[in-house]
Amino acid sequence: MMTPAEEVDLLLNRVLADAETESEFGRRRAYRTCVQYAEKHLSTDHRCNLFLIQAAERLGQPPMVIPIVYNRVPLPPGAAVHFYYDDDEGPVLVGNSEGLHYVGDVCRELSQALVPGECVVIDEEPPLVGDSYELTIYIEDEQWFEAAAEGREGELAEQWENEVERRIVAFDDVVAFQLRGAVPGHLELTPEKLYRVHGITPFKRNSKVPRKLFRNDPARTQVVSLTDDDGHALLLGVEPDDPDVTFYYAWHLEQFGPPPEPPTGDAP
Repeated sequence: MMTPAEEVDLLLNRVLADAETESEFGRRRAYRTCVQYAEKHLSTDHRCNLFLIQAAERLGQPPMVIPIVYNRVPLPPGAAVHFYYDDDEGPVLVGNSEGLHYVGDVCRELSQALVPGECVVIDEEPPLVGDSYELTIYIEDEQWFEAAAEGREGELAEQWENEVERRIVAFDDVVAFQLRGAVPGHLELTPEKLYRVHGITPFKRNSKVPRKLFRNDPARTQVVSLTDDDGHALLLGVEPDDPDVTFYYAWHLEQFGPPPEPPTGDAP
């Protein structure tokens, strides 16, 4: 019996059978084909994100993910959940029957995820009610729990924190941004090119907006509105801590204002 990874590998062979992958342009187009295939045929399949990650690794492209759990678990009418912290009791989750069924179904579906680190963020009303905290649920592999059993559960997160400091960005003041290195292959964007930003908004948990993955942290992800290389409107989710993402304020670009007027009069 084949493992899910082996099944995905065979599926990739079929999807990429006629793809040109010798050039970088060809590999970007090939990954775009994989994303389109996943959106059409795998959007409710637990193999979907494993397919996208293995495709990205094979083609040397930044991976993207699709919110499979949200596609598989509908929000029941009347579902209500409230999550808060009590000094005496610690974290407390309160829900009505529909709300707890929803959280349970989300956890049940997430438990079948094939990629460690996949997560679900419950951050909207409904099902949240009142001044509730957001709730983020992760699935992790044995490596994480072995570290937790030894009191080292913070080490994996610290590895990220030691590499990149958490950025503070005034998103309302951002006028342009730039991506370094490879960009998600299904997008018509050019590395190192400066793009004018039309607006930045927080990422919503059930959003279909494509994301450039870094830490796969939906709570930190922001959606940038811009115009792609083909002149089409584009929304892209990026994480501000990603070192391959650079945000620019107006004062950064002042030096690139209109060129000075040429001198008048006779040349010496």
